[in-house]
Amino acid sequence: MLPPFSKKLIAHVDMNSYFASVEQQANPFLRGKALGVCSYLHEYGCVIAASIEAKRAGMKVGMTMKEARERVPGSVFVQNDPPKYRAVTSRVFTILHELTDSMEHYSIDEAFLDLTNWYRDSAEAAWALTRARARIRDEVGEWLRCSIGIASTRFLAKTASDLEKPNGLVIIDKYNLDEVLAGLDLEDVCGIGSRIRKRLERMGYKTLLEVKRAPIGNLMRVFGKQGLYLSCKLNGMEFEKVVNARSNLPKSIGHSYCVPDRVNREGKIEATLMRLTERAGRRMRNLGMRALQLSISVGFRVPGFVVPRGSFWSPLAGQGVFATKHFGVPVDDSFSLVGGALEFLRKEWKEELVNFLAVTLFDLSRPTGQLCFLDQAFTYPTWNDSVNDRLGDKRHSVSEAMEMIRNRYGEQAIMFGSMVSLSNEAPDRIGFRKTEGVDVTLLQ
Repeated sequence: MLPPFSKKLIAHVDMNSYFASVEQQANPFLRGKALGVCSYLHEYGCVIAASIEAKRAGMKVGMTMKEARERVPGSVFVQNDPPKYRAVTSRVFTILHELTDSMEHYSIDEAFLDLTNWYRDSAEAAWALTRARARIRDEVGEWLRCSIGIASTRFLAKTASDLEKPNGLVIIDKYNLDEVLAGLDLEDVCGIGSRIRKRLERMGYKTLLEVKRAPIGNLMRVFGKQGLYLSCKLNGMEFEKVVNARSNLPKSIGHSYCVPDRVNREGKIEATLMRLTERAGRRMRNLGMRALQLSISVGFRVPGFVVPRGSFWSPLAGQGVFATKHFGVPVDDSFSLVGGALEFLRKEWKEELVNFLAVTLFDLSRPTGQLCFLDQAFTYPTWNDSVNDRLGDKRHSVSEAMEMIRNRYGEQAIMFGSMVSLSNEAPDRIGFRKTEGVDVTLLQ
């Protein structure tokens, strides 16, 4: 027997065409134009965000800049600016945090809010969220829009926010749930893609309303426990809670880079890997965390091999190398992290042309306060044991001093000597599911 309909009050706030809207807010000359935000300003650079005007004209996220220009003649393109987006998100989230003490930073442009016991009903919650949206417009930027969904669960709140874009507000409750689901396609909700759709259609279900009313046993026979979850979601039953921002920490932190030819020609592969590792380590330290393991991926540029459009290079495809290093104890200092990355590269890389580099820090944890000997975590391959013994205890303190200088004077104020020759290689990047670096005043 299914549990009762949830009595929670959950809201989902989704910023519309976020990166593009932030760019239009910052530059009035871009407002009202078809704008694409790209990872690289190159014909084959990927469009990672499109303005509302560009979407209406047919531009889609994932297109190359060349494809987007052909689809929408006269469109304008800018390169993404992660610090700008994080700064705006910090201001937006600070306003939203005033509505509740339980808020989940789901991504750089969306958040879930648990409004239960803060407001009497969905109507009062809608009034409060409408005022918050007005504050975002007045205090952060008049060109920023957001869609709001209010329901009894995270799933239905997100479904509601997707129904009216841009700048919509939709409430789903037990009285209109069937009506809403009857008007949606199977793939219109989060969690159902083309493969699950085909399996549902083979079972005889053509609409979400039919899936909602389906016997749980039928769904579990085909999908296992995911069938139970799907039934709970569509019936407005809670099994996912809003994860408070204070405990919403990442399981891994990493950086990747598609390496251009000039980096190979100029012999900057090692320096580029060092910058990627430093960026990942800096983000990790800002969260007050340490890593027990580090993984490195290196993709090789094989003559005659072309990666199919729409796919990503994978080390398992035999076009590169992948390895993981275990430090022995959790570390966060630059010397251990960069040293571990270079140790792998110097061992596995045989001067092949490189087209991809990636660094990931995982097994993350917060310091326990217990004493540990960081000099046992990593031994530099080019140093002898006596040098490691003398300098090992100082790595953490030196790394902390470097971090203080960077925080005050900028990331380029102090760096490893090999990185001095780098120009625009491995620039800062941001993903839609990433909120590291977002500073919310209320949490300080």
